[in-house]
Amino acid sequence: MNADPQDPTMTIPCPICQTPSPAIGPIVHNHPPTVAGVEIDLGDTVFTMRRCPDCALHYKDPPIPIEALVECYTNASSDHWEHDPSPRKRRFDDLAQCISAHATGKRILDVGCANGALLQYLRQTDPSWQCFGLEPGEAAAQTATERGITILGALFDDLDPENPEHQFDVIIAIDVLEHLTDPNAFMEHASKHLSQGGIFIALTGDTDAWGWKLQGSRYWYCNLPEHVVFYSRPTIEHLATKFDLELIDYTRISHMRSKVSRTVRDLIRNTIWGLCWRAKGFCIGPLRRSLATNPPPGWLPNRDHMLFVLRLMR
Repeated sequence: MNADPQDPTMTIPCPICQTPSPAIGPIVHNHPPTVAGVEIDLGDTVFTMRRCPDCALHYKDPPIPIEALVECYTNASSDHWEHDPSPRKRRFDDLAQCISAHATGKRILDVGCANGALLQYLRQTDPSWQCFGLEPGEAAAQTATERGITILGALFDDLDPENPEHQFDVIIAIDVLEHLTDPNAFMEHASKHLSQGGIFIALTGDTDAWGWKLQGSRYWYCNLPEHVVFYSRPTIEHLATKFDLELIDYTRISHMRSKVSRTVRDLIRNTIWGLCWRAKGFCIGPLRRSLATNPPPGWLPNRDHMLFVLRLMR
Protein backbone atom coordinates (compact mmCIF):
# COMPACT_ATOMS: atom_id res chain seq x y z
CA MET A 1 0.00 0.00 0.00
CA ASN A 2 1.33 3.44 -0.91
CA ALA A 3 0.75 5.78 2.02
CA ASP A 4 -0.15 9.40 1.41
CA PRO A 5 2.53 11.52 3.18
CA GLN A 6 0.01 14.31 3.67
CA ASP A 7 -2.35 12.06 5.64
CA PRO A 8 -1.29 12.03 9.34
CA THR A 9 -3.35 8.89 9.93
CA MET A 10 -1.13 6.87 7.57
CA THR A 11 2.25 5.48 8.50
CA ILE A 12 5.47 5.89 6.49
CA PRO A 13 8.18 3.32 7.32
CA CYS A 14 11.12 4.39 9.47
CA PRO A 15 14.19 5.06 7.27
CA ILE A 16 16.37 3.04 9.67
CA CYS A 17 14.35 -0.07 10.53
CA GLN A 18 11.34 0.20 8.17
CA THR A 19 8.86 0.01 11.05
CA PRO A 20 5.52 1.75 10.33
CA SER A 21 5.62 4.95 12.38
CA PRO A 22 2.73 7.19 13.42
CA ALA A 23 2.67 10.96 13.07
CA ILE A 24 3.30 12.87 16.29
CA GLY A 25 2.79 16.45 15.13
CA PRO A 26 3.18 19.15 12.47
CA ILE A 27 6.39 20.88 11.37
CA VAL A 28 6.59 24.56 10.38
CA HIS A 29 9.75 25.71 8.62
CA ASN A 30 11.39 29.09 8.99
CA HIS A 31 10.26 31.85 6.62
CA PRO A 32 11.64 31.94 3.99
CA PRO A 33 13.13 28.44 4.09
CA THR A 34 16.88 28.45 3.46
CA VAL A 35 19.66 25.87 3.52
CA ALA A 36 23.20 27.14 4.14
CA GLY A 37 21.92 30.62 3.34
CA VAL A 38 20.47 29.51 -0.02
CA GLU A 39 16.68 29.74 -0.41
CA ILE A 40 14.99 26.41 -1.12
CA ASP A 41 11.57 25.97 -2.72
CA LEU A 42 9.36 23.74 -0.54
CA GLY A 43 6.19 24.59 -2.44
CA ASP A 44 2.96 23.92 -0.55
CA THR A 45 4.20 20.67 0.98
CA VAL A 46 2.79 19.91 4.43
CA PHE A 47 5.44 18.34 6.67
CA THR A 48 4.78 15.97 9.56
CA MET A 49 7.00 14.51 12.26
CA ARG A 50 6.90 10.76 12.80
CA ARG A 51 8.47 8.66 15.56
CA CYS A 52 9.57 5.05 15.12
CA PRO A 53 8.20 2.84 17.93
CA ASP A 54 11.19 0.47 17.60
CA CYS A 55 14.38 2.54 17.21
CA ALA A 56 12.92 5.89 18.43
CA LEU A 57 14.08 7.79 15.35
CA HIS A 58 12.08 10.96 14.69
CA TYR A 59 11.89 11.87 11.01
CA LYS A 60 10.40 14.46 8.72
CA ASP A 61 7.72 13.26 6.32
CA PRO A 62 8.05 13.73 3.44
CA PRO A 63 11.85 14.06 3.46
CA ILE A 64 13.44 16.85 1.46
CA PRO A 65 15.44 15.22 -1.38
CA ILE A 66 19.16 14.99 -0.62
CA GLU A 67 19.89 16.30 -4.14
CA ALA A 68 18.12 19.57 -3.34
CA LEU A 69 20.04 19.93 -0.08
CA VAL A 70 23.42 19.18 -1.69
CA GLU A 71 22.68 21.75 -4.41
CA CYS A 72 22.14 24.37 -1.71
CA TYR A 73 25.42 23.46 0.01
CA THR A 74 27.24 23.55 -3.32
CA ASN A 75 25.93 27.03 -4.06
CA ALA A 76 26.42 28.37 -0.54
CA SER A 77 28.61 31.41 -0.10
CA SER A 78 31.79 31.04 1.90
CA ASP A 79 30.44 33.87 4.07
CA HIS A 80 27.75 31.53 5.43
CA TRP A 81 30.29 29.84 7.71
CA GLU A 82 32.33 31.93 10.11
CA HIS A 83 35.87 31.97 8.80
CA ASP A 84 37.33 32.01 12.28
CA PRO A 85 34.62 30.88 14.72
CA SER A 86 35.25 31.20 18.44
CA PRO A 87 36.66 27.81 19.54
CA ARG A 88 35.15 28.22 23.00
CA LYS A 89 31.73 29.30 21.75
CA ARG A 90 31.61 26.44 19.24
CA ARG A 91 32.92 23.96 21.82
CA PHE A 92 36.00 23.03 19.78
CA ASP A 93 37.81 22.42 23.07
CA ASP A 94 35.23 19.84 24.17
CA LEU A 95 35.32 18.16 20.76
CA ALA A 96 39.14 18.04 20.70
CA GLN A 97 39.24 16.62 24.21
CA CYS A 98 36.72 13.91 23.30
CA ILE A 99 38.60 13.00 20.11
CA SER A 100 41.99 12.84 21.85
CA ALA A 101 40.62 10.83 24.76
CA HIS A 102 39.35 7.99 22.58
CA ALA A 103 41.53 7.99 19.44
CA THR A 104 44.12 5.23 18.97
CA GLY A 105 45.70 6.78 15.86
CA LYS A 106 46.22 10.14 14.15
CA ARG A 107 44.39 9.82 10.83
CA ILE A 108 41.12 11.74 11.11
CA LEU A 109 38.34 12.34 8.59
CA ASP A 110 35.81 15.13 9.14
CA VAL A 111 32.63 14.40 7.17
CA GLY A 112 31.02 17.71 6.28
CA CYS A 113 34.09 19.62 7.42
CA ALA A 114 32.78 23.00 6.16
CA ASN A 115 35.73 25.42 5.98
CA GLY A 116 38.02 23.20 8.06
CA ALA A 117 37.98 25.37 11.19
CA LEU A 118 37.59 22.43 13.60
CA LEU A 119 40.38 20.39 11.99
CA GLN A 120 42.63 23.45 11.98
CA TYR A 121 41.97 23.92 15.71
CA LEU A 122 42.64 20.22 16.36
CA ARG A 123 45.98 20.38 14.56
CA GLN A 124 46.91 23.52 16.47
CA THR A 125 46.46 21.61 19.72
CA ASP A 126 48.41 18.62 18.36
CA PRO A 127 50.41 19.01 15.10
CA SER A 128 50.69 15.23 14.68
CA TRP A 129 47.07 14.94 13.44
CA GLN A 130 46.72 13.96 9.77
CA CYS A 131 43.56 15.82 8.75
CA PHE A 132 41.22 14.90 5.88
CA GLY A 133 37.78 16.19 4.97
CA LEU A 134 34.67 15.60 2.91
CA GLU A 135 32.70 18.72 2.00
CA PRO A 136 30.05 19.32 -0.73
CA GLY A 137 30.25 23.10 -0.47
CA GLU A 138 32.75 24.27 -3.08
CA ALA A 139 33.61 27.57 -1.40
CA ALA A 140 33.94 25.96 2.03
CA ALA A 141 36.08 23.12 0.64
CA GLN A 142 38.40 25.65 -0.99
CA THR A 143 38.88 27.45 2.32
CA ALA A 144 39.58 24.14 4.06
CA THR A 145 42.19 23.30 1.43
CA GLU A 146 43.87 26.66 1.99
CA ARG A 147 44.07 25.72 5.67
CA GLY A 148 46.03 22.61 4.81
CA ILE A 149 43.15 20.13 5.06
CA THR A 150 43.23 17.36 2.44
CA ILE A 151 39.77 17.36 0.84
CA LEU A 152 39.03 13.89 -0.54
CA GLY A 153 35.67 14.68 -2.10
CA ALA A 154 32.14 15.80 -1.31
CA LEU A 155 30.54 12.66 0.12
CA PHE A 156 31.42 9.14 1.30
CA ASP A 157 30.66 7.93 -2.24
CA ASP A 158 33.89 9.60 -3.33
CA LEU A 159 35.96 7.23 -1.17
CA ASP A 160 37.04 3.64 -1.81
CA PRO A 161 36.88 1.34 1.24
CA GLU A 162 39.46 -0.93 -0.40
CA ASN A 163 42.00 1.89 -0.59
CA PRO A 164 44.24 1.92 2.53
CA GLU A 165 44.54 5.70 2.13
CA HIS A 166 40.80 5.92 2.76
CA GLN A 167 40.95 4.20 6.16
CA PHE A 168 40.90 6.37 9.27
CA ASP A 169 41.46 6.03 12.99
CA VAL A 170 38.82 8.67 13.68
CA ILE A 171 35.79 9.77 11.67
CA ILE A 172 33.83 12.73 12.96
CA ALA A 173 30.44 14.07 11.87
CA ILE A 174 29.62 17.35 13.60
CA ASP A 175 26.13 18.67 12.85
CA VAL A 176 25.76 16.15 10.02
CA LEU A 177 23.58 13.21 11.08
CA GLU A 178 20.40 15.29 11.18
CA HIS A 179 20.80 15.97 7.43
CA LEU A 180 20.71 12.33 6.32
CA THR A 181 17.81 10.85 4.40
CA ASP A 182 19.48 7.42 4.65
CA PRO A 183 21.21 7.01 8.05
CA ASN A 184 21.86 3.31 7.38
CA ALA A 185 23.93 4.00 4.26
CA PHE A 186 25.92 6.70 6.06
CA MET A 187 26.75 4.51 9.05
CA GLU A 188 27.66 1.60 6.78
CA HIS A 189 30.09 3.87 4.93
CA ALA A 190 31.54 5.12 8.21
CA SER A 191 32.13 1.60 9.55
CA LYS A 192 33.82 0.53 6.30
CA HIS A 193 36.26 3.45 6.43
CA LEU A 194 37.30 2.96 10.05
CA SER A 195 40.59 1.25 10.85
CA GLN A 196 40.52 -1.68 13.27
CA GLY A 197 39.42 -0.32 16.63
CA GLY A 198 38.70 3.07 15.05
CA ILE A 199 36.13 5.47 16.47
CA PHE A 200 33.20 7.43 15.08
CA ILE A 201 32.30 10.66 16.90
CA ALA A 202 29.19 12.73 16.21
CA LEU A 203 27.37 15.76 17.54
CA THR A 204 23.66 16.01 16.77
CA GLY A 205 20.33 16.89 18.35
CA ASP A 206 18.91 14.68 21.11
CA THR A 207 15.13 14.23 21.10
CA ASP A 208 15.21 13.09 24.73
CA ALA A 209 16.24 16.60 25.81
CA TRP A 210 13.76 18.61 27.87
CA GLY A 211 13.15 21.28 25.22
CA TRP A 212 12.09 18.64 22.71
CA LYS A 213 9.70 17.12 25.24
CA LEU A 214 8.11 20.53 25.83
CA GLN A 215 7.68 21.67 22.23
CA GLY A 216 7.56 18.35 20.37
CA SER A 217 7.60 18.47 16.58
CA ARG A 218 7.63 22.28 16.65
CA TYR A 219 11.02 22.46 18.37
CA TRP A 220 13.40 25.00 16.79
CA TYR A 221 15.81 22.32 15.59
CA CYS A 222 13.07 20.81 13.40
CA ASN A 223 12.27 24.11 11.70
CA LEU A 224 15.42 24.04 9.57
CA PRO A 225 14.62 22.41 6.19
CA GLU A 226 17.97 20.60 6.07
CA HIS A 227 17.24 18.80 9.35
CA VAL A 228 15.30 15.71 8.29
CA VAL A 229 16.02 13.01 10.92
CA PHE A 230 16.39 13.27 14.69
CA TYR A 231 18.02 10.87 17.13
CA SER A 232 18.14 9.87 20.77
CA ARG A 233 20.41 7.48 22.63
CA PRO A 234 18.24 4.40 21.83
CA THR A 235 18.47 5.25 18.12
CA ILE A 236 22.25 5.49 18.26
CA GLU A 237 22.48 2.19 20.13
CA HIS A 238 20.27 0.59 17.47
CA LEU A 239 22.54 1.83 14.68
CA ALA A 240 25.67 0.80 16.58
CA THR A 241 24.50 -2.80 16.92
CA LYS A 242 23.55 -2.92 13.26
CA PHE A 243 27.04 -1.93 12.06
CA ASP A 244 29.35 -3.70 14.55
CA LEU A 245 29.91 -0.58 16.62
CA GLU A 246 29.82 -0.09 20.38
CA LEU A 247 28.69 3.05 22.19
CA ILE A 248 31.55 3.93 24.54
CA ASP A 249 30.75 7.55 25.44
CA TYR A 250 27.64 9.75 25.49
CA THR A 251 27.28 13.31 26.80
CA ARG A 252 24.35 15.75 26.65
CA ILE A 253 25.59 19.28 25.80
CA SER A 254 24.41 22.51 24.21
CA HIS A 255 25.23 23.28 20.59
CA MET A 256 27.30 26.27 21.66
CA ARG A 257 28.25 28.21 24.76
CA SER A 258 26.34 31.44 25.34
CA LYS A 259 26.27 34.28 27.82
CA VAL A 260 24.18 33.70 30.93
CA SER A 261 21.82 36.50 29.87
CA ARG A 262 21.02 34.77 26.57
CA THR A 263 20.68 31.38 28.24
CA VAL A 264 18.11 32.78 30.68
CA ARG A 265 16.31 34.78 27.99
CA ASP A 266 15.96 31.79 25.66
CA LEU A 267 14.83 29.55 28.52
CA ILE A 268 12.02 31.96 29.46
CA ARG A 269 10.90 32.63 25.88
CA ASN A 270 10.84 28.97 24.87
CA THR A 271 9.18 27.78 28.07
CA ILE A 272 6.37 30.30 27.58
CA TRP A 273 6.05 29.34 23.90
CA GLY A 274 5.96 25.63 24.73
CA LEU A 275 3.34 26.03 27.45
CA CYS A 276 1.17 28.13 25.14
CA TRP A 277 1.55 25.54 22.38
CA ARG A 278 0.56 22.70 24.70
CA ALA A 279 -2.42 24.73 25.92
CA LYS A 280 -3.45 25.34 22.28
CA GLY A 281 -3.15 29.07 22.72
CA PHE A 282 -5.53 29.04 25.69
CA CYS A 283 -8.31 29.15 23.08
CA ILE A 284 -7.31 32.71 22.14
CA GLY A 285 -7.84 32.84 18.37
CA PRO A 286 -4.99 35.14 17.27
CA LEU A 287 -2.52 33.47 19.63
CA ARG A 288 -3.53 30.01 18.48
CA ARG A 289 -3.16 30.97 14.82
CA SER A 290 0.23 32.54 15.46
CA LEU A 291 1.47 29.40 17.23
CA ALA A 292 0.20 27.21 14.38
CA THR A 293 1.89 29.16 11.59
CA ASN A 294 5.12 30.49 13.13
CA PRO A 295 8.12 28.60 14.51
CA PRO A 296 9.20 29.07 18.14
CA PRO A 297 12.26 31.14 19.10
CA GLY A 298 15.73 29.69 18.58
CA TRP A 299 17.29 27.93 21.58
CA LEU A 300 20.99 27.46 20.88
CA PRO A 301 22.10 27.54 24.57
CA ASN A 302 19.80 24.65 25.51
CA ARG A 303 21.42 21.30 26.34
CA ASP A 304 19.59 19.61 23.48
CA HIS A 305 22.51 17.94 21.66
CA MET A 306 24.43 14.74 22.28
CA LEU A 307 28.13 14.12 21.73
CA PHE A 308 28.74 10.40 21.42
CA VAL A 309 31.53 7.99 20.52
CA LEU A 310 31.21 4.62 18.76
CA ARG A 311 34.08 2.16 18.49
CA LEU A 312 34.42 -0.38 15.67
CA MET A 313 34.22 -3.89 17.13
CA ARG A 314 35.65 -5.88 14.22
